[in-house]
Amino acid sequence: MNGVCVRWKGRIDLDKLDGIGCLEFDEERAMIENRMLQEQIERYNDRIREYQDKPRTYRNQERGVTDSDLDVKRRLNY
Repeated sequence: MNGVCVRWKGRIDLDKLDGIGCLEFDEERAMIENRMLQEQIERYNDRIREYQDKPRTYRNQERGVTDSDLDVKRRLNY
């Protein structure tokens, strides 16, 4: 009920601060919010993968292992 995916419909008497209303689910806005959340999660996962790959690349450079060597090892299941 943070106002992102619901709309308030009703009336309020500003003199009496009295009224009636209801909250309605905004399906269109919910789909937009869900899409934005999925994109954000995807970006986070990409950054995590990049972070995890950097130390591996650095260690392999210290050992003199090239990317093509790693590809061969992956294919041979080392």
